[in-house]
Order: sequence, then C-alpha cells, then structure tokens
Amino acid sequence: MEIQQTPKRKFKSPNTYVIIFFVLILVAIMTWFIPGGQYQLDEAGRNVAGTYSRVAANRQGLWDVIMAPIIGMVGNDQVSGAITISLNVMLFGSFLEMMDTVGAINIALKGVAKKYQTNYTVLITVLTFIMGIFGTVQGAYEEGFVYLLMFLPIILSLGLDTIVALMIVIFGTQAGCAASIVNPFSTGIASGIAGISPGEGIIFRALTFVILVGFCSFMICQYAKKVKKNPKNSLQYFRYQQDLEEFASTDGDEEKLSARQRKVFIIFVMTFLIMIVSLVPWKSLNANFTIFETMTNWLNNNVVTGSIFGNDLIPLGDWYFNEINGLLIVMTIISGFIMGYSIDKTINILIKGAAGLVSTAFIVPLARGIQVLMTKGNITATVLNSCEKTLGSLPTILFVIICFIVYIVLATFIPSSTGLAAATMSIMAPLAVFAGIQESSMVVIYNFALGLVKMFAPTSIIVMTCTQAVHVDYGSWLKASWKYISLFFVACVALLLLNVLVF
Repeated sequence: MEIQQTPKRKFKSPNTYVIIFFVLILVAIMTWFIPGGQYQLDEAGRNVAGTYSRVAANRQGLWDVIMAPIIGMVGNDQVSGAITISLNVMLFGSFLEMMDTVGAINIALKGVAKKYQTNYTVLITVLTFIMGIFGTVQGAYEEGFVYLLMFLPIILSLGLDTIVALMIVIFGTQAGCAASIVNPFSTGIASGIAGISPGEGIIFRALTFVILVGFCSFMICQYAKKVKKNPKNSLQYFRYQQDLEEFASTDGDEEKLSARQRKVFIIFVMTFLIMIVSLVPWKSLNANFTIFETMTNWLNNNVVTGSIFGNDLIPLGDWYFNEINGLLIVMTIISGFIMGYSIDKTINILIKGAAGLVSTAFIVPLARGIQVLMTKGNITATVLNSCEKTLGSLPTILFVIICFIVYIVLATFIPSSTGLAAATMSIMAPLAVFAGIQESSMVVIYNFALGLVKMFAPTSIIVMTCTQAVHVDYGSWLKASWKYISLFFVACVALLLLNVLVF
C-alpha cells in the first residue's frame, strides 16, 4: 500500500494590512497596562525632552480599534488626517499610469541604451543613474524586471553577463530609493507620519543621491571590467551562450519617440523638477532668497493673473501635499491632451492609475490609527519616555548607527516602504528629536535601510523576480554582490554620520 505524504505547507508572511491591524490590537491592549503620561510642548508642538509627567491612562477597546483608522483618515483635534497623503499616493499612480500608457519612457530608455552601447563604462553609468532617478522619484521596485529585460540584449552583446544587468537595475533603483529625494511612497509617507514637510532634508537627500548612485555605478563598472578581462570570472559563464540565445535576439526594429511622446516625456521631467524645486525650503537656506515669494505675490495681486488663477497661490518652497496633488492632476490631464486622448480616456487613465494604488493609499490611515490609539490612550509619552532613557540617552553617533541597524532588521521583515513607515515612524521620529537630531534625519535612516535591504533580502520583490527572470539563483546573486552591498552599507553609515555632524 502506498502511503501518501501530506505536502508541507510553506510559510507565507501576512500582508501589511494584517500586520498593522494586529499592531492596532496590540496598542489597544498596551493602553490597559502602560501608565498614561505627557510631555510639555515647545512652540512647534514638539515634545520637550526631560519634561515627562504621569497622567491618567485611557484604556482603548474594540470599538476604538475599529474607529482608529477612520479617525486616522479624517483626523481629529489631536491627530491630523492622512487623507492628503493617501490622495497623493493615488494621484501619483494616475500620473504614472498616463506615462505608461503613452510609452514614452520605455522608448526613451531603449534609445539611451543603444546610444551608449559602444562604451560599456559610460553605458553602465548612464543606465544606473536613470534607474536611480526612477527609484528616487517614483520608488521603482516591482517593475524592475521590465527594465532588466530591456537592457539585457545590449549588455550581453558587449561580452558582459546577466549579473551586470542585475546590478544596474537592482543597485541603481535601490540606491535611488535609499536617497528618495521626492519618492512619495517612502519619503512622502514617512514625512507625513512624522509630521514634517517632505521638503525637510531634501538638500541632503539630493547629495546622497549623487554619491550613492555614483558609488554604485563605480562598483558595477569594476565588476564589469573583471568579467570583460576574463569572462570565466562570471558566475554565469557556464550559461553565457544560452543567455545570448534567449535574451540577445532582437527583431532589429528601433522605436523612436513621436513628436507627441517627446512632449509628454518633457512633461514627465518637468513634473519632478517642479516637485523638487517646490519642496526645497529656500528661505530657510537663505533668508534673502525671496524670488519665488516675490513672483507669487505679484501673481496673486495682479488683476489679470489674480482673476485667472486666484489670489491664493503658494510660492515654490512652501508647497506641501495639497499643492503636489494639484500639480499631478494638471500634468496628467495636460499629457492626455498632448497625446490627443479624449477627455473620457484621460479620466479613465487617471481613475485606473489611482485605483491601482488604493491598497497602498489605505495603509496610511491604517498606520495613523496607531497614533490615534496611542494618543487617546495617553501612552505615547510613556513609550517615548522609555525610549528616551535608553536609545535617546545614547551619544548621537551611536544612536544613529543603532537605529540604522534596527531599521535594517525591520525592513528585512517589512520590505514595504509604506508598511515600514506606518509601523515605526510615529515613534522613531519623536525619538530622533530627543536624541538631538531632526525628524528628517530619521526619515533618511529609514530610507537608507530600505534601499540596502532591497538589494539582497529574500523578501525583496525586485531581487527575487529579476534573478528568476534571468536564471540567476539567489545564492549566486549573493555571492556576486555581497562585497559591493557591504561597501554600500559602509557608505550609508558614513553619510548618516555626515548628516548628523554637519547638516
């Protein structure tokens, strides 16, 4: 008689919603055991270290757990609503859906790859920076394998291997995500939860973008040079001919941007340039830099422009989520108009893109619900006081390094940028202030950890999908990349220390 073996059930990590909901329940339970407390507040509404005192606790029940995400979305007297952040995520999805429908970005990428194919070091540098831009402005991650398959034919034809293409896409996008200059899915959400503008720390994030992506480009070129010198140095040398046959065959057709697609591509670039300029706190950098404020006052007070645009325009440098949301709507509609789409098609694209990110957008109020429960339960100050006496009392340099390592561990299990920000930022941002650094510095630590982890962790979608797509086993990827990832870790630590010591 043949005995049938019961197949082993594979462990499946619960999705972000389930994790955060259990956190909500845990927080509600904590309000029954943790004493209530409060801090004195400064003029900016921040807790003042060393002013903690006990107050009566307010135990939270099941109904409070149910209502917390709803209050988290619309806000109340104590907690600001997350609806503008959620709307920002959905409208960003609309804008990206329009760009995907137009197809200009993919055609432009192919053109860049072919233009620089005669010099592999220039090609690697250019493609890595392009991937970095996609990572830093839109959080490129799940779609990485699309870019990978786009670059492979040219990379292989130069005598390089699939590892080079993997490094360009994985290192490039995640170095960009580590900087996240204006990435709405990490910096935007984390800053919103921390209660600061996404523009805070943007100058340093721009600096880290150039350094980290440039460093990754250099490391990839070094690996490519080693493979070019001796192809047997490649871990994938045993299947190079197979890779050529599978990935390097092309139909010879070369797509070119149409006049309309070229204009939409310019719109794409302009949108992110405006976002960056609008979020830089110009007056805080230089009190005499008032050109944007002067221009805006003129537009608001001019009879003609004031009648057309209204007289409530906000100067560049003072924009927040509302203004960015308006920009995304306008640019999405303008792109549809340039392509000659009917208004119905444009609106359908806008709705489709927003719908695709509803699940991500809903994480934000769910996470804000944690803050709602802790605030109503009067335990936020008590938890912060405990952290203040432990982590917060450490020397600044040691505090930053430990927080970075803690975030690396957390990001390995919660690789979702929205999920990680949701689960941690409401506590970690105030803790940063107690430790003597800005909330924006904690956002940088969080971003660095996410970017680093997504380069190697088995929970990283981009790593697992890209390696599988080009027949590179996970062990080979780690063997080929671990030295470079270790150097990236060192570079991140150095930049974090620069941030707290100089900026």
